[in-house]
Amino acid sequence: MSIARASTRPGDTGDGAERGELSTLDALARTLSRDEDDGVDADARAVGIGDDVANDASTRAEEVRARRVDEVRRERARRETTPEGPTTSWKPWWSPLSTVYNVPTVEPAGAYFLAMLHAGAFVADLALLKLGYGNGGDVFLKLALFDNAVVYDSQWVRCFTACLVDFGLLHFAAVNLALVTIGAEAEAIIGTSPFLTVYILSAAMGGIGSMALDPSTLHVASSDGIFGVFGAMLVYAAINVENEWNMKGFTVRLLYCGAFAAALQYLASVPTEDGGHVVNSVGHLWGFLAGIVMGYTGLSPMFTSKRFETPPEDRMNVVDVTSGPPKTFAALGALSFTILSLCVVVLLKRTLDVDPRDVF
Repeated sequence: MSIARASTRPGDTGDGAERGELSTLDALARTLSRDEDDGVDADARAVGIGDDVANDASTRAEEVRARRVDEVRRERARRETTPEGPTTSWKPWWSPLSTVYNVPTVEPAGAYFLAMLHAGAFVADLALLKLGYGNGGDVFLKLALFDNAVVYDSQWVRCFTACLVDFGLLHFAAVNLALVTIGAEAEAIIGTSPFLTVYILSAAMGGIGSMALDPSTLHVASSDGIFGVFGAMLVYAAINVENEWNMKGFTVRLLYCGAFAAALQYLASVPTEDGGHVVNSVGHLWGFLAGIVMGYTGLSPMFTSKRFETPPEDRMNVVDVTSGPPKTFAALGALSFTILSLCVVVLLKRTLDVDPRDVF
């Protein structure tokens, strides 16, 4: 090495050679020491970087776990306020449930309440007749829709109360059987408030349509409300493409609606003694169209699906994207349109002395 050759150059004394060798060893030691220090520092830095990486990974994992726990907690809270899946008393005679989705449902109460009101009016008239205090139709006459009472006496409320009475025993049986079967199922699916809104306003529109276009002057609108429920359920099946994920339930419900519609239409075809039709096809058509419109504008649920981590099952939950304010606005819009339609018919009949049948 060049350093060694410099230490043994000719002319150097022994002490100089010794000092040269020591100087060489010292330089070598210092070099090795610096290398060792640099290695230690590098190792220390490497260990520090590794610790930082491990700490960052641990922190991220904790954040992910915290987010998952928070999502599960919020989902559990949401489920407590928005129950999903079948009602606790899903009746065996209702249409079958889906095996793909958990459809949000409610316990039906409005349909049963309406059926009790129908039964109460029917039994009250029968009881008054048996007791000799009436002619068997006192309650009916106070609630049914008479054209002259609405047009000339401003008894507009009859358009809404006419959905609570029936014309004859067969009509009473058909309407109330429809309420406690397909009506209760429809309420379980679309909700109590939307169901009552669809039934009452569809019946009112059916009565208004009968006033405008049917020659009879006496109308009952309970079956018009049933047709409105049919229309809303048809929209529900269409906008959610139910036939693709619940073909059996869709088919059974369609058959139910078809059977009741055929029975009610048959009763509408039977004239009274004077040749009129207290239950008429015009009211059924207007009620059905009103139910379709209300269902399409938001009263029929429109679902979006999402798979949740809990509960662990194969079926997916669905959420109604029209819940909340959209349903309220749809109901208010339907009520406003119903009142406007009534105003138009009354205006033509009373103020202008024009029969709407001559206009339309």
